Amino acid sequence: MPTSARQHPFSLHIQHVQHDFKVLEFTGEEAISTPYAFKIELVSEHAGIDLDTLMSHSAFLAFDDQGCGVHGQILDIEQGHSDSRLTRYYLTLTPHLANLKYRTNHRIFQNLTVQQIIETLLEEHGIFSDAYAFNAFSPCLPREYCVQYAESDLDFIQRLCFEEGFHYYFKHSPDGHTLVFGDKQQAFTPLTHPTPYVPNNGMVAAEPSIDRFKLRLKIGTNHIVRRDYDFQKASRTLEADSHFERKERVLEHYRYPGGFKQKADGERLSQRALEHHQTGHRLASGSSNQPRLCSGHFLTLSEHKNTAWNGRWLLTHVHHEGKQPQVLEEQGRTRQPAQLDEFTQGYRNTFEGIPEAVTFRPQKVYAKPRIIGSQTARVTGPAGEEIHCDEYGRVRVKFHWDRSDLNNEQSSCWVRVSSSWAGDGYGAVTIPRVGMEVLGSVRKVLSQAPHSAGQ
Repeated sequence: MPTSARQHPFSLHIQHVQHDFKVLEFTGEEAISTPYAFKIELVSEHAGIDLDTLMSHSAFLAFDDQGCGVHGQILDIEQGHSDSRLTRYYLTLTPHLANLKYRTNHRIFQNLTVQQIIETLLEEHGIFSDAYAFNAFSPCLPREYCVQYAESDLDFIQRLCFEEGFHYYFKHSPDGHTLVFGDKQQAFTPLTHPTPYVPNNGMVAAEPSIDRFKLRLKIGTNHIVRRDYDFQKASRTLEADSHFERKERVLEHYRYPGGFKQKADGERLSQRALEHHQTGHRLASGSSNQPRLCSGHFLTLSEHKNTAWNGRWLLTHVHHEGKQPQVLEEQGRTRQPAQLDEFTQGYRNTFEGIPEAVTFRPQKVYAKPRIIGSQTARVTGPAGEEIHCDEYGRVRVKFHWDRSDLNNEQSSCWVRVSSSWAGDGYGAVTIPRVGMEVLGSVRKVLSQAPHSAGQ
């Protein structure tokens, strides 16, 4: 279902570049907590454009002349077929955040909040505070020990957001795009005007409208249980649960370790896990020719016969499509005859959304990397000290993959040392000396609790 016919509703503006590109067509995919990607097909009267000069440039794909569109960077570009007059070019527009996919690291962050870790990574990639924001954000505690292990910077951020229940989306303008993080519904942005439901509105619509809207319900997890263990309080059962008050049968998701040491933290994590499982319980989908629909924004539906559906829906995913074959006709080219009901010109989209009252949590699961077996590490401590341990006999270590300059008592958190026999009034203690090599079980490194198997 295309928009009303206009001469050139779509255009591409590339920062600091003069060009004669005309947009022939495009498709775009965007979703909350996912970097978007728009693939654009262009035509030009020039067959010798230097593609290298366009790479990584900022650009704005305009859907109209009112500032509606998508801003991003040119991730890739390709020159295609040339005929007697026109040459085809193809490029992909993505956010600057997509660059983080191409740097992988092994790295330790200590005593920083997830927000501080994300800010550090973004600014290392040149994404500064004027290009991102943390809105409607709950305070979070610093992580004593947080490891990025063989993950890209993007996957690491995605995993941290998944673990904490944070989401992100993008705001666009002709001059730039802003990356917005949050963990509450208030972080999302409402669209300015309602969009009416007008089914079967024909191939050319006078005003933007929604021509299809449906709602699907499905069964999902409704009870979350998390359990963990604190060796300093071994007799205490450390458990938290969250559930919905429903008459249906209990569908429980139980996990150990739960990743917490305090009851309040466990309750927060279990509640966010429950919200994750319930995000897709009621899922709306539809199609429209409203170009202002974008993920992370509230659509206000109006004029639907089912009045319970009229109201705000959070757009979680939008697929965009635009075509303007008239740019070929201006050059004397002819287009192929269209099939019946085939989309040939204008703008359309399909979308998914959830009710405003449902708290959104990221749906894609980003698990911690699996580390098979053990690794060796070196015991560290203050200069001149032979033994450096705490009251529990724990030591600090430096893993061989750690490229930081820290080579002292700050190189890691306290690491427990195993013994062959332990109990109340029993056992033996062997404290590894500073500089010794130890065999470390790294399976818990990612959950902030590495463990040493001794010398």
